[in-house]
Amino acid sequence: MEGLIMIEYNDRGRLKWTGFYLSDHTEKIDADIEQRANQNLAKEQMTTEEITEVLNAAVLKRKVVCIQKEERDTEGYYPDDIKGEIHGYDELGIFIGEHKVHYDEIRHIEIQELDKWSQL
Repeated sequence: MEGLIMIEYNDRGRLKWTGFYLSDHTEKIDADIEQRANQNLAKEQMTTEEITEVLNAAVLKRKVVCIQKEERDTEGYYPDDIKGEIHGYDELGIFIGEHKVHYDEIRHIEIQELDKWSQL
């Protein structure tokens, strides 16, 4: 193979194609990734006794609770948890901030331990 000249080619891989994406396309991709990350999956279904225990402890110790309601969107994902201190209750449910959560809507409840003073 005399006379054959070998040229070394350095392929940059995917980097050479990134310039072809439009900014609105990359924004949509980023939004899709963020939406998938924010989908809430089911937490453990608690019994009535377990829920009552956590509620009593939270009221007595004035702790912040985190509640997952037994409710799903059209894709089967749960809404964001309701977080806050219990401000009151009646025979149907509890009041957390401006939310009223009925006892039979509670799927999972836990006392939220605050690690930092900025979470107060």
